[in-house]
Amino acid sequence: MTNRRSRAEVAATTAGPGLDVHSMREAARRVILMDEPQPQLGELTAEMRGYVERLVPEIRTLITHQPAGDMPAEVEQVGVDEAWRRLHTTAGFGASAAYRRARKLALSVSSLCDHYETLAAQRKR
Repeated sequence: MTNRRSRAEVAATTAGPGLDVHSMREAARRVILMDEPQPQLGELTAEMRGYVERLVPEIRTLITHQPAGDMPAEVEQVGVDEAWRRLHTTAGFGASAAYRRARKLALSVSSLCDHYETLAAQRKR
């Protein structure tokens, strides 16, 4: 038995201002490109869940620094709300339902990475 950490455990240690958005996006891309359920689907789903759990609070914080009525911030809030809803929606029954849920979470991760980069860039200005 090795002492290697799972992807989800590694993801759990990347919170904060140094979010590794590139790695998150790459992991989401791998899930999105899967054309059928894979044996590691449970681990990949846990990884996507962890990324959503870390990205959402970071983005919510960045949104609070935007001016009231800022349309891009409002759009980003909709994306955050959708990702949070997907995080707390049950998978359903069977491998196909688990696969669809993993893909939806991965799509949310990809979208959240875009939102995070956009807001972080605006904040630096």
